[in-house]
Amino acid sequence: MRTLYLHIGNHRTATSSIQAFMAKNREQLRKQGVLYPYGAKRHLTLINDLFSGKRNIDTVAKDINNRCNNKKHPIDSVVLSDEDIATRADLTLLAGFKKYFKVKIIFCLRRQDLWLESWYFQNVKWQWQPAICHLTLDEFFERRSDFFWSDYKHYITHLEELFGQENILLYPFERGQMPQGPLHAFANQVGFEINDSFHIPPSHNASLTPMVSEFMRCLPLDKAPNDYRAVFDRAGRLLDKHIRETIPDSGSSLILSHEQRQKILQEHAEGNAWVAKRYFAREDLFFDPIPDASAEIATLALPQDSYETMQTLMAPFVDALITMYKKQQ
Repeated sequence: MRTLYLHIGNHRTATSSIQAFMAKNREQLRKQGVLYPYGAKRHLTLINDLFSGKRNIDTVAKDINNRCNNKKHPIDSVVLSDEDIATRADLTLLAGFKKYFKVKIIFCLRRQDLWLESWYFQNVKWQWQPAICHLTLDEFFERRSDFFWSDYKHYITHLEELFGQENILLYPFERGQMPQGPLHAFANQVGFEINDSFHIPPSHNASLTPMVSEFMRCLPLDKAPNDYRAVFDRAGRLLDKHIRETIPDSGSSLILSHEQRQKILQEHAEGNAWVAKRYFAREDLFFDPIPDASAEIATLALPQDSYETMQTLMAPFVDALITMYKKQQ
C-alpha cells in the first residue's frame, strides 16, 4: 500500500514556495518514487471538489493509484498539498483515503502571534474573505478565535482521532528548527532528498510592508473576480518593492502590541506545551525569543498628507498597473 501525504498547511508557513517547488520538480520527484499529481501547483480544486461532493474519495484514490502504476519509475508515495484543508473543522471525509493508502498528515506549526500577524497581512492583500479583509488590526485581533486551527492541541487531537498519532507529521516553522530552510524541512517529512538536480524556485507570497498593506486594505478588491484581483495583487507587490527600495526601515512585520502578543501566547501556552511534550519530548514547542516590550511596532497607516499619499502610494501603484498592461500588449 502506497503512502499518501496530505500537506494541510498551516497557512503562512512557506506553503506557496513548497507547492511551486513540488510542481517544478515532478520528474525529479518521480525518480525518487514520489508523485505530485494532476499537473497542479496546489490541489485546491481537487480538495474543494471532494468536500462539495463533485468528486468522491473512491474515484480519486483509484485514479491516483492508476497514475502511479503508469509511471516509468516505481511510485511509493503521493503528495497532495492544499493549505486550506487546515481551515476545515472536520476532516472525516479525507479519512476515506485510508482504504487505499497509508495516510500521513503534514502540518507545519508557526508560533501563533507571528502567524496572526502574517495571516492579517495575507487577508488584507488577497481579500478572499469579505467579512474580515477590511478589518483593522485590532478588529482582526478580536476575531482570532475564528481561526480555530491555530489552537494546535485541539486541532491535532482531531487529526489523531481520524488518522492516528503515528501518522501526524509536525514541524515548527522557525529558522533555528529548519536549519536548511522550509523546503528541506518538508522534504524530510515526506522522505525524499533534494539534490543538485532539483530546481529551487524563488520565494513566494511574502507579506507586504505595513504601509502598503494598509493601502491595499482600503481597496475593494474583494469585489473583483480572481483573475482581475490577481492583477492588483501583482501591482501591490510591485508597489511594495518600490517602497522597500525608497523608504528605509519600511519592512517591519511586527504590528501586534506587546500586550496583544502576550495575550495570544498565554492563550496557547498550555496547548503548545502539550504538543511539545507529545510530539517532540520537550517542554517548549517554539524557541525563538519573544520581541521585547520596547521593540518598535510598525504603524498601519497611510501618510496623513493627501498629496504625500498620492506621490508615495497611488502614483507608483498606477505606474505598476500601466507597466503590466504594456507588457501584455
